[in-house]
Amino acid sequence: MKLVLVAPGYKSFPPQGWGAVESIVWDYYQNLKKRSVDVHIVNTTNPNQMVSECNAHLADIVHIMYDDHIIIAPYLQCKKIYYTSHYAYITHPTFQTSYPWYYNNIFKKVIECQDCIIIHAISAQIADIYRQHGFLGKINIVRNGAREDCFRYTTTPAYPQKSVYVAKVEFRKGQHVYQSISNIDFVGNYHDSPFDTRAKNYLGEWDKPTLYANLTDYANLVLLSDGEADPLVVKEALIAGLGVVISECASANLDLTKPYITVVPNEKRTDLDYVKRAIIHNRIQSLYNRSAIREYGLTTFAWDKVIDKYIEMVSI
Repeated sequence: MKLVLVAPGYKSFPPQGWGAVESIVWDYYQNLKKRSVDVHIVNTTNPNQMVSECNAHLADIVHIMYDDHIIIAPYLQCKKIYYTSHYAYITHPTFQTSYPWYYNNIFKKVIECQDCIIIHAISAQIADIYRQHGFLGKINIVRNGAREDCFRYTTTPAYPQKSVYVAKVEFRKGQHVYQSISNIDFVGNYHDSPFDTRAKNYLGEWDKPTLYANLTDYANLVLLSDGEADPLVVKEALIAGLGVVISECASANLDLTKPYITVVPNEKRTDLDYVKRAIIHNRIQSLYNRSAIREYGLTTFAWDKVIDKYIEMVSI
């Protein structure tokens, strides 16, 4: 089986820092290679070049891993075309009207291509959205994984009294709302929002080795975005032994009965007293359940298990 992964085209591989989609593509690539799959990455923003490179590989499968590149699907010459959306607002209750550019230029193209593509949805909620809007073709559900082979894990974190908020610093991720809450360190490259990058609780951007080494030294992770699909960092935190305090949109594929997974209701996201109490309570639960968190992360989200399921699906 020869497989081509179509990446965003904006950053080089292997990824050195931020870029969740690039990280996911690279993790797929490395794990498929480990299983002796003949896999290649096409990484350009030029649609004509994408088509040319994909077709030149004479692949059995082309997997489009970036939303905008759905436009190349009708021009690919391969047995199967898979498509995955990572769009943050695709499950937003009003995404059709609130995000019209994406809906009209990307999402509707997916529906138009339903006769030639198979959707690999990263959550059941995303699969439901496509069905509700008229996609009648095949949809597989394959969650995102995390690098179990890279993240350090310790039972004795260096900062048990602290939480960490790991995400690109922008309005969507919401860091500026919570920066005044004590005992949270913020990590991520700054993009926009009123977030104060001069504050002591902003640690800047971590490269991959630093993230792999340092994430486990916190008690729990905070991610209270207003839009997410299946955030990679949540799975990474669990594998590193951290509990999570997340918004509703960041809770895809999680077992919400776990005491170390706390979902902040949408209507409470700006209630700082409520959020602070939720973080502290989760921090205590997380420290108590640290080994259980690690085990849950490994058994549910390790790429080793996700890729096996993926190979099984694409081989059918």
